[in-house]
Amino acid sequence: MADRFKSFEEFWPYYLNEHSKKSTRNIHVAGTGAAVVLLGAAVVTGQWWLPAAAVAAGYGSAWTAHAFIEKNKPATFKYPLWSLRGDFKMLKHFVTGTLEKEVEKHVRKNEIAVPAPASTSFAQRVKGLTQRFKNAVSPKKQGPQQPAPQPKPPTP
Repeated sequence: MADRFKSFEEFWPYYLNEHSKKSTRNIHVAGTGAAVVLLGAAVVTGQWWLPAAAVAAGYGSAWTAHAFIEKNKPATFKYPLWSLRGDFKMLKHFVTGTLEKEVEKHVRKNEIAVPAPASTSFAQRVKGLTQRFKNAVSPKKQGPQQPAPQPKPPTP
């Protein structure tokens, strides 16, 4: 990938790959749809807080999906206007029933979702989600993980 895209047409496949999981796309569509409804309600009612609620609904849901489902950094941080345009294009494709066709056309099929083991406790899952969120917000390059040293058994 080039450092900067030259056109939205170049950006669109990148955008879809950043939203490769169906649940991420569904959350984005719901958030964008809610934002549109809230902005329309703001125009009709004149309520000052509705545009702020629209931004929170749109970006809050999208960023949460990136942190916990997609586990990547939202494209909004690097490409804010094209990402916003991508949100509306994805909503249009969802409404017209062509989103899955677009995904098939542009998304790489090299990731397989693996469910978390059922034996993990609630606390372990929360800790894992917290770590994923931290990594998604500020990913760090990590080397290979070293196993924790095991205590030596007592000698007889």
